[in-house]
Amino acid sequence: MSKQSQVNKKAWSYKANEFWRNNLGAPTDVAKDMLKQPNYYLRRHIEYLGDVNGKKVINLLGSCGKKAIPLAILGADVTVVDISEENMKYATEVAKEANININYIVSDVLELNINEIQDSFDIAYLEGGILHYFVDINEIALKIYNLLKVGGKLVLNDFHPFRKILKEPDIFKEVGDRLEIGGNYFDDELNVAEVAYEKFFPVNEQNEFPKCLLRYWTMGEIISSFASVGFVIEKLVEGPRFDSHKNIPGEFTLVASKLKIILPHTKG
Repeated sequence: MSKQSQVNKKAWSYKANEFWRNNLGAPTDVAKDMLKQPNYYLRRHIEYLGDVNGKKVINLLGSCGKKAIPLAILGADVTVVDISEENMKYATEVAKEANININYIVSDVLELNINEIQDSFDIAYLEGGILHYFVDINEIALKIYNLLKVGGKLVLNDFHPFRKILKEPDIFKEVGDRLEIGGNYFDDELNVAEVAYEKFFPVNEQNEFPKCLLRYWTMGEIISSFASVGFVIEKLVEGPRFDSHKNIPGEFTLVASKLKIILPHTKG
């Protein structure tokens, strides 16, 4: 496991289960709500995912299962891969309460042995704060490509690289009336950052949290990486920030396919 993965595993293993219970709710209550309205939890990406009934879906960095479980409720055969046992504990408890099955693998995605699951998934779904956990996105792009069957689809949602030029790159942190430019769009270093949910704990507890190591990518690097391993890019949809600064991009969704390329016959 790389140094970055070791650091991030430690961060995401600290009070994650406690956070989900406080933030999302008790597993029993969450399960009831997911059963009632599964599409609500997938509302931002359901148009790209399409009809998932009967489809094999791999939800990489699937965290607490808040996307995987609604997918399973809608009839998908879902496998989650995530580095945190804390996330797994919450997800499997919610799934049990909802009386549905998900296959949850606790692993660094890049260390996942895919020999028995290669070329087998219809959809690879990654959502919210993904690529900055990898120091080599060519490697993760190839791993995803190999997991998908021919004709399979990638739906990747992530934070927009525009945040690289902002003094405060956390798109969920309240920044007031103005955003300050202070970053470097072409920065290629690892950055020390808070684990995503640290700020939801009391100030006196935040100093106890382990930190993450994040690598922020440019849009050119992202698109080039997925295209270079063989994905056919279908669309790139950019969306605004989630706060009052709607004139600035905050997230994007990449939809791509693993297609069998048939070369035209040429005479020797």
